[in-house]
Order: sequence, then C-alpha cells, then structure tokens
Amino acid sequence: MRPAVPIDVDETSGIWRTDGLPMVYLPRHFLVNNHLAVEAALGRDAYRAILRTATAKSAIEWCEAQVQGKGLDPEATFRHYFQRLSQRGWGQFSIDTLDVGGRFGSISLRNSIFALEAGQGPGQRVCYMFEGFVTGAFSFLLGLAAPTQVECEETYCACDGRHDHCRFDFAERP
Repeated sequence: MRPAVPIDVDETSGIWRTDGLPMVYLPRHFLVNNHLAVEAALGRDAYRAILRTATAKSAIEWCEAQVQGKGLDPEATFRHYFQRLSQRGWGQFSIDTLDVGGRFGSISLRNSIFALEAGQGPGQRVCYMFEGFVTGAFSFLLGLAAPTQVECEETYCACDGRHDHCRFDFAERP
C-alpha cells in the first residue's frame, strides 16, 4: 500500500510538502521517545497543558490553510483534518458523533502511536496529545475565537487494558 497523502518533494531544498504545508518524516519511536522525555522533565500535567495549546494552534492553522487551498467548508475541513491525521500514521481516527448544533462530539482512535508504544497498563491514558488536536479543529469548526472555549478529554485509552481504542469526548465550554 502506498501513502494516501500526496507528498511533493522540492528538488532544490529537499522540503517535503503535503496539502501545501511543509512536513517532516521521522521514525515513530523518535517522536514518542522525545514526547516521553519532555513529559518526564516537566511532569504530565504541565506538559499536557503546553501540548494542548500548541497542538490546538497547529490544528487551527492547518484547517485555515485547507480552507484557503481547497475551498472546503468548515465541517468538511474538520473531517478532512482527521482523515489526514489517519493517513499520516498517527492512528486511525473516526468521528463517532459530531453535533455542530449541540456543539459536542466524540472521536475514536485506533492504533494510536502513543498507545502502541506504551503497551498495556491499568487505568493508563497516554494519548492526551490528541486533546489539543481535537480542541483546535473543533474550535475552528465552530468559529470560536480561542480553542480554550472547547473542552476535550481522553475518556479512555487503548492501553488501559479494557478497550481496543482510545476515545475523546469534546464540547464547547458552557
């Protein structure tokens, strides 16, 4: 199977691009090992807060670029975002519930890179990095001024020993 995302390589600079945005291709263990090292140095709560802000910002920027480049409407862009994440090796995301009018939803994630690397452990939730991905994309979809207006929680994780996938529930803050 070939990658489902188009990869354009600039012959002069060597920069890889997909959907017009620069990309980096690297081994999964490299990313996960760096992630775990920063978590250990800062503590999970501090790192989780930093990641939520940074990844939400990145999700918004990606969605905005897709609207400009592809002319997709906000909901199509939201769906395309999770399709592209799935195609890039983060895991397979599926949007289980998306109620734009009610301003909430849920997403499942199978084969998360973090859960696969962590192995099994009772009560573990290791895929919190994706909470920011969701808050950013959902705040974009709703046209909110800031991703802090969206709550998202990894409600369970594939590595907790009880589930075969991770789940993220999200909603606009009341």
